[in-house]
Amino acid sequence: MTSGQTAQRKDGSWHTFAEQVQQAVDNLARALDAGGASARDVVKLVFYPVDWSMDLAEDLVGPILRLLSEKHGAPHQPLTTLVPVPKLAYPEAKFEIEAVALVGGTSEPWRDSKSEGYSAPPAEVDVVVVGGGFSGMAAASRCHDAGLSTVVLEAKSRIGGRSRSHHLDSGSGVVEMGATWINKTTQPEVYALTRRFGLETAEQYTEGDEVFQGVDGKVGPTEKDREQEQILASALIERPEALNIRKWHDFPAEEDVTFAEWVTEIWCTGDHAQHVANHLCSAIVGRGSDVVGAHYFLDYVKSGLGFISLITEGEMGAQSLKVKKGMSEIAYALGRSLKPGSIWLNSPVDSIVQRHGCCHVTTTAGASFKARKVIMANPTNTYTNIRFSPPLPSGKRALVSRTKPGHYAKVIVSYKTAWWREAGLVGKFTSFKGPICFSWDTSDPGNNQYSLAIFIAGDIAYKWHQLPSLQQEEAVVDHLAELVGRELAENAVNVLEINVMEWTKEEHIWGAPTSAIGPKLLSKHSQELRQPFRDIHFAGGETAFEWKGYLEGAITAGYRAAEEVQQALQPETKL
Repeated sequence: MTSGQTAQRKDGSWHTFAEQVQQAVDNLARALDAGGASARDVVKLVFYPVDWSMDLAEDLVGPILRLLSEKHGAPHQPLTTLVPVPKLAYPEAKFEIEAVALVGGTSEPWRDSKSEGYSAPPAEVDVVVVGGGFSGMAAASRCHDAGLSTVVLEAKSRIGGRSRSHHLDSGSGVVEMGATWINKTTQPEVYALTRRFGLETAEQYTEGDEVFQGVDGKVGPTEKDREQEQILASALIERPEALNIRKWHDFPAEEDVTFAEWVTEIWCTGDHAQHVANHLCSAIVGRGSDVVGAHYFLDYVKSGLGFISLITEGEMGAQSLKVKKGMSEIAYALGRSLKPGSIWLNSPVDSIVQRHGCCHVTTTAGASFKARKVIMANPTNTYTNIRFSPPLPSGKRALVSRTKPGHYAKVIVSYKTAWWREAGLVGKFTSFKGPICFSWDTSDPGNNQYSLAIFIAGDIAYKWHQLPSLQQEEAVVDHLAELVGRELAENAVNVLEINVMEWTKEEHIWGAPTSAIGPKLLSKHSQELRQPFRDIHFAGGETAFEWKGYLEGAITAGYRAAEEVQQALQPETKL
């Protein structure tokens, strides 16, 4: 049980009622986190507003709903009590909130509006899939189609992993808080799923000018800066092309350094080149160039069909198509293709014990499953939360224990109109200063949904995460106003709705868009990344050959792991 949370500023002053509610809710979230709980664990909320009237309802309900729904998937509805009071302990305090949380939670079956029912999970199955992201759902779907009894254990209260489609409060549109784009030409598996499930796609908007800001705050690069950018771009086009993403031991030892060192020693000196390298590394894998290995980064670029593919839109670009109903619809459709009761939410795996030719999987809530095979489809950086017996092989432990999840956040800023388009801008704002690192136009004019998807990554994200939520939003909007200039600044600050996803803080994921490793690890341990360990097989986007860190890679890695399981179980009787 938390103590009452109020909202006094550090300087001793007090917010308005609406601001006090938001800050008190933020304080509550931090208190829950400090106690090892989350909003999903809350069973009771008590509100103490001063001089309550229904005119204050909107100011109260909004922050509470965002706490219970937006950041944690499916709506959560604890018991709530509103107790109007004439005053609180401090005369200036207008609101106080307290909560009762039950840590541990209860597993529950995944269902949506089209689900017809479910049964209790079987104690024995052919396959247990750990993780209900795209890779886990793809693996489960293939196992199910092969006639294997399958259970998916998802730690969170939703499926979809690093995808997160959100219906706007201000209108009928859908925005993506996570994975956003696919490509029908270069990403055939994920595109095939949109066709299979009848999901309509839309092309990414590409018309207009971009805005660039250097680390010094000046808008637009100098001629010398452009020269360094061209040298680095040429290196990032040529060097990955020479790599074989299925043969890691051939990478030259002298190049197996951090990406920052590789840029300086091998290709290009100059401060601007380093700023570009750090920005690209942070944007693509979520970590700075001073900690990410050059081999890993170049392999990652090659896996996405090259540097130009990763940074562009159009027919061959990674940012080509959006799913109109939301990317999470693919995960939901895969979920509906399974037997009801196959997917269990709020079910973090605590231990996996292999003995006598079987895997015994236990969740933190105490549920136990006996399986012939296990497919790990959770992020590699979360393997350390599971007790393996016998322990994972030394090579795999060495790799997993050094995996660094990306520092990443996504902010969707919604407006009544696409004012940037009217001003001749494409919606791509790039800054080395931050907090905005880069952005894209994610509007859907057919639904009167006009928005910018703003990304905050790397060291800039790490610092931005420390701010209270209102200051986070303020910093982003103020920076956008700075980037568009005085003439458009008023449009930038006239926001209709803001939605924030701090992937670095997202429970059971703890980072995005992927995980990264330092120098020399890929050459030494890459084979162990995908290699099965007895009856445990490994999926997840980080284990993909092509399109690591993307939905395509997650899906193909899930298919690969499912195929390994099918081949291993062919001679055996299915449960």
